[in-house]
Amino acid sequence: MAFQGKRLNLGCGKYLIPGWINADLYRQADVMFDIRARWPISDGQLVSVRLEHVLEHVAYPDEALHVLAECYRVLTPGGTVRVGVPDTEKAIRAYVEGEHAHYFRMARERWHPPEVQLPIEHLNYHFRDRFGEHLFAYDCQSLTLLLSRAGFTGIASAPIDQTIDRAEREEGTLRLSGTKPLQQEPRQ
Repeated sequence: MAFQGKRLNLGCGKYLIPGWINADLYRQADVMFDIRARWPISDGQLVSVRLEHVLEHVAYPDEALHVLAECYRVLTPGGTVRVGVPDTEKAIRAYVEGEHAHYFRMARERWHPPEVQLPIEHLNYHFRDRFGEHLFAYDCQSLTLLLSRAGFTGIASAPIDQTIDRAEREEGTLRLSGTKPLQQEPRQ
């Protein structure tokens, strides 16, 4: 598959974005590979990589840094990465607010199974997911640090993009974007 100048929807699951290369371990994806290994994409091929609710499913910090370093490697200079993860700060604030917090009402309606009722159950579900699939819970500081360590600059909050982001995840997602510099800075 030709990747030059394309955009990659990494860890797409069943959410395929038209016009993007959709990548996952599952058969419905355009390309299948394990993000924890070296990707089958040459250096500097892509203009954009998107990961929504993917990074929390790999071990922190080593596998997560590997994934972001691979994003950096396959992007063209000036290319962008867009990362969305469950917003842990929001979940913790809701726990402090109590069982009637807006976040918990939303989680009951949209994401969490019916048996998850108490604030502590919601918080645990956020951290672990149903089958222990969440391996790390991110906040803005930890995600910014990882993006920076991978080499990205201009790291900033990324508002929802209705053309590529899932609307039902808007409120519970921390989204950041970063850019691969036009000229590579020497690493310290």
